Amino acid sequence: MDYAFLLYPHPNVRYRQSLATLAEQELSMTLAALGRGAQVKTEERGGATFLAFSCDRLTARDWRMLSQLASVYVMFRREGDALYPIEPSHPAYVGEDMPALLKYKGKTNEMFTDTMLTLALCASDFMPIHDAQLVVLDPMAGRATTLLLALRRGYHGVGIEAARGEVKEACDFVTRYLEYHRIKHKKQESALTVRGKLGGRETRFVLSDSAEHFRDGDTRTLRLICADTRDAAALLRPASVHLIVTDAPYGVQRGGASREDSILGTLEQALPGWRETLMPGGALALSFNTHVTKRGDLEAACARAGLTVVNTPSLRHWVEQAIDRDVLLARRPG
Repeated sequence: MDYAFLLYPHPNVRYRQSLATLAEQELSMTLAALGRGAQVKTEERGGATFLAFSCDRLTARDWRMLSQLASVYVMFRREGDALYPIEPSHPAYVGEDMPALLKYKGKTNEMFTDTMLTLALCASDFMPIHDAQLVVLDPMAGRATTLLLALRRGYHGVGIEAARGEVKEACDFVTRYLEYHRIKHKKQESALTVRGKLGGRETRFVLSDSAEHFRDGDTRTLRLICADTRDAAALLRPASVHLIVTDAPYGVQRGGASREDSILGTLEQALPGWRETLMPGGALALSFNTHVTKRGDLEAACARAGLTVVNTPSLRHWVEQAIDRDVLLARRPG
């Protein structure tokens, strides 16, 4: 069977080219992880960009996964020059708009974050259960975009963020969204103890996609933890997370340290704890600015933490003048 997937357009031509390259890798890795390896190529038709490939007939579960690809606008089956649209088959657990509504300066594009979530899934042992209730951790959660994307897929989300203002805004947004859309939920706040001392606060949302499911206990959990990411192993149960997806700061300055030292130093201290939270076979997707943090240094830090770096085609792409972004994938050995 022949297929052609139309990509979302983007007004910035150079960034659109970067997204097309990333989308090609995302689709190739997804098909391979589904056991449907195929050669994916980029094609231009009528001024629009498509990803084209051929493979054996895809199953209903394959389509549920492919329907979640962040960069794909419309999926088509192709017969000669004719394109026949394929209906997406994976409904959102919460509103499709939830991850995109909260706008703020410095927010990473939610489509890119969703792509990272797929890449982490592809690198893990959990693609065969991609439609199960997986647990996704963002240990540098900001205002929880990663967690809202995980929730949209029907996953559980856990976020750790040190900045109180970021956590408060995320919690306020989730509360408003759930109340406005009358989504059945419970909200609980509690203090956390880390190594015998007060170590942060947690806001926990338990919700469901219908009142009937909520009554029957078929729920999802969203946890927002205000704490230091280097305490992840003390805050979460060992081997309780399937996937870690996070976006490292694109440039910070602390005291006399260089930007690279400050970000890399934090990651070196945090990675061993992140590994402890991962299940065997779980995977990490970490994006970073190559102008600030070097890939080789991150790979070495992952190795020291007991994570195995996954070899992939280049995922490096241009974002803007000061940001040349790359994605590192690593696994906790099974």
